[in-house]
Amino acid sequence: MKAFNFPLESLLTLRKQREQAAQQRYTRALTLCDGAARVLQMAEMELLTGHGLVNDELTAGTSAARIINLQTWCKVLELRRNECAQALVKARADASEAFSAMTAAVRDREALEKFHEKSRRAWERALLNAEQKMFDELAIQHQGGSVWQTSFSS
Repeated sequence: MKAFNFPLESLLTLRKQREQAAQQRYTRALTLCDGAARVLQMAEMELLTGHGLVNDELTAGTSAARIINLQTWCKVLELRRNECAQALVKARADASEAFSAMTAAVRDREALEKFHEKSRRAWERALLNAEQKMFDELAIQHQGGSVWQTSFSS
């Protein structure tokens, strides 16, 4: 009997490559998500520092022009923080999408690998059956010959 040959081997290879690409995409998405979280944290710290500076200037009795400038700067920092928060939300959504794509790729590869294993087991059973059939035929031939020999020798 000839060696086992899985006709969908190239498809299995493609699915493994697709899974690896999806894993890499998910890893990049998580890295971007972490980066966006760090940038947001820095923007929030700058905003807190700005608010603290406004409070310090108010208690010190600084001029109205200086207070207005600091409040304007705080508004800019708030806008920046909001942009960073939106970037984080988008990064998390991208990571979620990448995770879904990765799990789908894993599921597709696993399904094809299960089919591969099932096909291999069927081939092995057929091989064992063919071997058993051959042994049975050899045994029958051997028994037939010995019966034939014993009937003529008597």
